[in-house]
Amino acid sequence: MKKNMYNKRVSTSDRDESAASSHVNRQHPRRSDDRCVGVVNGQMHPVENWGNGGMLITADERLFSIGQECVFTLKFKLRDEIMEVDHKATVIRKAPGKVALKFESLSNPVQSSFQRVVDDYVSQRFVESQI
Repeated sequence: MKKNMYNKRVSTSDRDESAASSHVNRQHPRRSDDRCVGVVNGQMHPVENWGNGGMLITADERLFSIGQECVFTLKFKLRDEIMEVDHKATVIRKAPGKVALKFESLSNPVQSSFQRVVDDYVSQRFVESQI
């Protein structure tokens, strides 16, 4: 008997478990509260989330191919400045309107820059909590 793959029902709990497991497998936590954009191949894209391992940008997925290497600049809006971080990444996943990039190994200056972003966010939240 031939099974039809379209007849399988997926319960809500199955979807929730699969979504939860994708987050469990991350090596680095993702950040979505920072104000930043990514400039990839000369075009600016909103960053949906990022972490030390990679980022998810809002972009026309047709402009990218899986395995494509990209040079990019992340621009973070900090309290007193706009900080730019240059690095390289590889496209690992695409979906309609979204592109996921995996960063190459982070150099010490890039790691320090990312830590400054986190520290700035924490200090801003602390100041806001005191008002």
